[in-house]
Amino acid sequence: MLKLKEILFLKNIKGFGKKTIYMRYFDDLMRADSIESLKDIVRSKDKHITDEELLRAEQKAEELVEQINENKELEAITVYDELYPKQLEAMKMDRPLVLYVRGNVDALKGNNIAIVGTRKPSEWSIKVEDRLVKKIMELSDRVIISGLALGCDKIAHETTVKEKRKTVAVLPSGVNVITPASHKKLAMDILETGGCLVSEYAPNDKAYKTTYVERDALVAALSDIVLAIECEESSGTMHTVRAADKYGTPVACYYKEGTDRPEYSGNKLMVQSYNATKIMDTEDLEKLFQQSRKKMVIEEEGKQLTIEDFLNETMKNGLGD
Repeated sequence: MLKLKEILFLKNIKGFGKKTIYMRYFDDLMRADSIESLKDIVRSKDKHITDEELLRAEQKAEELVEQINENKELEAITVYDELYPKQLEAMKMDRPLVLYVRGNVDALKGNNIAIVGTRKPSEWSIKVEDRLVKKIMELSDRVIISGLALGCDKIAHETTVKEKRKTVAVLPSGVNVITPASHKKLAMDILETGGCLVSEYAPNDKAYKTTYVERDALVAALSDIVLAIECEESSGTMHTVRAADKYGTPVACYYKEGTDRPEYSGNKLMVQSYNATKIMDTEDLEKLFQQSRKKMVIEEEGKQLTIEDFLNETMKNGLGD
């Protein structure tokens, strides 16, 4: 929790969002040895901010740090911590300054795949998703990531939990405010099977319209692959797809050749405009994981591998492990 109190102090100053802190105070945060010294820096850079405002921000930061320290199942990971997921660097100044994790922090490590889609999937898509999620777990040890929303998100988490595997739920609210409330039991099941709840918002914060879009972006950034099951062009799922495209996260989607059904219009758009990999059956998943494994091995630690090294690495790890 490096610099947690200092970050929370800045975040609680009116008008100080992520971009302001990254652009104007990120280096100062590392240099400041106390809240008092950070106050002096704020006074010099933003002279319109009063001492009363600074005192209120400090008090709010202290209260939140106390809440975090009292909750033994909650971890606050700052952007300065070693535990902070490196893949979030792709978000640049949109990346969370603090990640709140309830449950098993280790679930954020290793290979993963995001499963996303509409809140109202067709009966066919429900069957397809259940089959694909089970196949993913059969092929690999990947952690399933989703947003705990209704529909496709719920199916992804529930199927994973039933198989006693790890899944990560990224929330548009604080991790103590399960959203939607109807998924409280599912959230507890996720924790009991070794997964975790993740949010960039304070533990007791409620969800707002804008936080759903930010949640979708965080899902995309945390994931090695984003797999969409079903969505229309206007679906909120496209927020995740567009964010994945921006961050360089590979996108795949269920795609049946020749379909023009409106409920899959988003899937069609992904293939046409976002270079999404078509997943028509479980064999396509195997190919997707092979490609992803090859990419990870070649890029591992930025080193150059010979063909012999690559083949040895692939045989040692096995398909999709």
